[in-house]
Amino acid sequence: MSSFSIRSGLAFLALLSATAQAADAVDPNFLALLKSDAHRAAVLKLATAQAAELPGACPTAELRPVGEIEFFLPPQSDGAGRVVHGLWREQIAAVGCGTVDLLNVFSLAGPSGEPKLLGGLPGTTRADPVLQKEGLPIAVRGLPAAAATCRDARVVDTALAPDAPKDRGLEWKETWTVLACDKAYPIPLRFTPTAEGATIGVDAPP
Repeated sequence: MSSFSIRSGLAFLALLSATAQAADAVDPNFLALLKSDAHRAAVLKLATAQAAELPGACPTAELRPVGEIEFFLPPQSDGAGRVVHGLWREQIAAVGCGTVDLLNVFSLAGPSGEPKLLGGLPGTTRADPVLQKEGLPIAVRGLPAAAATCRDARVVDTALAPDAPKDRGLEWKETWTVLACDKAYPIPLRFTPTAEGATIGVDAPP
């Protein structure tokens, strides 16, 4: 199984400029990419599409960068100044209609120098894209029997447990909200780090 290193997901923060939170020591080519109009537009375009898919989506929601950049693989540039390696997450808050939804956009840099943008699950999950993909069917299997036959099940929110350890090498818990047959079900998940990434299971009640 391929995997990425894991950094802690953010608790919901006050609205801040993502670029302003980037560390001064980060590759200046990476910072230039973040500030570029093309990258910002691409991130907002994907976040807009994500927001539109949420239940009860607000048509007038304003999208705002929030928090700091989350690095899963460190950015690296080539001799031409192109960012050709790295995986990072930017968070966008969709604010409107009395609600605030936290959206996650991952950028995966490669040899082309044009990062591929990936939409992540909404909320505060600390899972990387690989773990999110692996966690989806597990969360759906955690649905109660009454919703087990629903064909439209999808994760519409995630929440990192408030007591999640800061040490990424320790087990942590999250709650993923699965919408099935128009009803929301909170599914508690347990993530246990391994050398390859993490194992995921439905967390048994105490």
